[in-house]
Amino acid sequence: MTHIYLVLPKRGGQQILANVMGRDFTPGHRRRQIRETLGMWSEIPTTGEIRRWIGDQNKERVAVLSGGPAELPLTGTLVVRMEDEEAKRLAEELPEVSVLRDAPLDLIRPAVVGESRRDKVGTDETWHLEAAGLRAARKRGFTGTGQGVVVAVLDTGIEAEHEEIRGSVAEAYTFDVPNWRPVRSERPFDTHGHGTHVAGLIVGRNTGMAPGAKLVDGMMLRNGRGNLSDFLLAMEAVVQNIETPAQIVNMSAGLQGFLPEMAGTVAGIAAAGALPVFAVGNEGRNRTRSPGNFVDPISVGACRQDRKVASFSGSGTIIHENHQYTVPDLVAPGDKVYSCVRGGGYEAWSGTSMAAPIVSGVAALILEKHPLIQPADLIEELLAKCENLGVDAVRQGRGMVNCEPLL
Repeated sequence: MTHIYLVLPKRGGQQILANVMGRDFTPGHRRRQIRETLGMWSEIPTTGEIRRWIGDQNKERVAVLSGGPAELPLTGTLVVRMEDEEAKRLAEELPEVSVLRDAPLDLIRPAVVGESRRDKVGTDETWHLEAAGLRAARKRGFTGTGQGVVVAVLDTGIEAEHEEIRGSVAEAYTFDVPNWRPVRSERPFDTHGHGTHVAGLIVGRNTGMAPGAKLVDGMMLRNGRGNLSDFLLAMEAVVQNIETPAQIVNMSAGLQGFLPEMAGTVAGIAAAGALPVFAVGNEGRNRTRSPGNFVDPISVGACRQDRKVASFSGSGTIIHENHQYTVPDLVAPGDKVYSCVRGGGYEAWSGTSMAAPIVSGVAALILEKHPLIQPADLIEELLAKCENLGVDAVRQGRGMVNCEPLL
């Protein structure tokens, strides 16, 4: 049988992030960091072994989709179509190489609050703007909207003509894995509804944290389902291979548990100067999802209006490559949160999928105010002023995101 496999060095991602990450989010630095990141991947000895092994094989049995055998993407991962027996032989002959069969990547599905549909929303329905400190910041004279910042939403698509977010989607793409290319969509649409709700919490005129930001709509989860290969292509594309590269990447999808083979894949994206913001999952205490539980993204859990961590919010302690850390990094409003929905109107949904875009919106506000900030400093800004909810750190991380003292 022939399947798609993800082939990458078992080690290397963290060294790349440590050595390259540090410049700001401007386009000039992005291009330079991409070159350096690709150069560092190529210098890892295991990378050369992978190239040579693939180059020696019958191209009908082992075909690289993500470029050629001499090219590595920012994730350091080659996406290869090959027969199962060849994949087994590769893993045996190169023990320092991860050979992972492509796997389904599911939407982190929120719960829709019954009878919550509204034609319009007001102060009572948008409690998340108060909880995250935006209204208080506005009263203090803050006028930022995230203008000039681009956020990629890797999701189910976005209904770009919804009145709440009309004009906010700069570009939209689907992802053609067999030909390894993003495909531009002239008329963005949502295959499920999730992506539209998420988009409204970032750029919505009434529901969003950063209504002046622009979105890149990456339809990675058609009808709520995708694969790891879609995730890799989507991240690559929105950071470097589209007209308007993203500075922040928002995602609410994952595999249950910790996937060590993929833990280094996000490092290349972070090293290139994009901030990954990923939901940690909705399975509750001591359960998390990959890639939201990897060390490099901002991992986001959910809290309630009464400033308690939501029972469904994932959390846990991760031990990987002699490094121990906890997720989530912080929490944000994620319980009964109103935003726009497919077909018009608004609904209240509950999930870490709602919390992640609120954090992405706060990050966009900070980035607008400090356009030369470095990625590591932006992360520290997000974490430094979180509101302590008075529970164990493994449940809340640094606490609830709060943009008021940051702005």
